[in-house]
Amino acid sequence: MMRIILFGSAVVGVLLVTLVFAIWSGQYEAAQPSPSAVASGSSLEPGASPSAAGSAVASPSVQAEPSAAASGAATTVDIANLKFGPDVTVAAGTTVTWKNGDTVLHTATEGSNAVKAPNARFDVQLPVGASGSYTFTAAGTYKVTCTLHPTMNMTVTVQ
Repeated sequence: MMRIILFGSAVVGVLLVTLVFAIWSGQYEAAQPSPSAVASGSSLEPGASPSAAGSAVASPSVQAEPSAAASGAATTVDIANLKFGPDVTVAAGTTVTWKNGDTVLHTATEGSNAVKAPNARFDVQLPVGASGSYTFTAAGTYKVTCTLHPTMNMTVTVQ
């Protein structure tokens, strides 16, 4: 009887360790908000405002040449292999859409190294296969990070 109890305890322990590792590494996905709730690109925090008030976050990256999307209309950033696409330069008024092509949840959040900036203007939740957008209305340099994966960072420069 004691062997059965010890074996059962060992199995439960292994399952718990596996679950903790899956959550920590981003391979486990809990219930996500509906895509319609996140597709607007609005913050999910109470009282948060997507206004463009305030100064832009400075970036150490080199100024990129304007991309083809610098017309002020729209541009898409594809997420794959735990990486954002390349940095983009757009005109004020451009809507940037992040498309999650990975097998894990991501965010497109103003900040860096998985840390959300104080008073972040956007925090877009990106379930697997989903897209979310934010319209950049003010000129400046915006750092973008995934709050779940510290190595995922990019810059959006708005002219």
